[in-house]
Amino acid sequence: MDPEPDRPESLGELSRGQRLAVVAAAIAVAVGLLVHTGATFLHLAPRNAATDAIGDTVTSYMAPEFVQSWQLFAPDITRTTTAVAARVELRAADGTTRTGPWRDLTAQDLAELRGNPLPSRIRQQLATAWSTMLASHDAQQRPLGAVGLDSEQYLKRLALSRMPATPRGARIERIQFRSTDTTVPPPPWKTGTARTAPVVRGYPWWPVSAADFAQGRTS
Repeated sequence: MDPEPDRPESLGELSRGQRLAVVAAAIAVAVGLLVHTGATFLHLAPRNAATDAIGDTVTSYMAPEFVQSWQLFAPDITRTTTAVAARVELRAADGTTRTGPWRDLTAQDLAELRGNPLPSRIRQQLATAWSTMLASHDAQQRPLGAVGLDSEQYLKRLALSRMPATPRGARIERIQFRSTDTTVPPPPWKTGTARTAPVVRGYPWWPVSAADFAQGRTS
């Protein structure tokens, strides 16, 4: 039997090149941690000479991945709740029109969320669409540029997809929205806070076209 080849005294022994690579990696990690810790400190520190000199560089490094947001631990509690409802104007085959009843779109979302251990995130669409619409319209509910027009169409398409089927021969010509803002009652131990009645806001009628319906559905 051939004798076993010579083995190094220690299997964990590294060559000179490997040792240099490990040292270089350790130095790079240490420098990276030092830079990150320093940037985080300057980002959170009050304004000073250092932040005045390199504040823009620190901000560009921290945002958006490393921005410190304390809302994870102390979120801004909602003080009002908004319920969104919609109704449509129908034109029958004989040319007559009638206005349908209000349909509470927010209540549909809540009905699916309550008791559901795995609520779908898709139900955040309504809240997002509503806030986007409000932000992209002026006080007279006129759209502000292309963003306003897009938000209108998105909101209309979302609402129309939740409406019941129209009667045979009828079509939807217009849609109207209504919001109800309700103040969340304070906890029992908090005194001196007045409770206001719900605020109901009506919005203008918007015309409905074939492009406002989700794919695969028509009026």
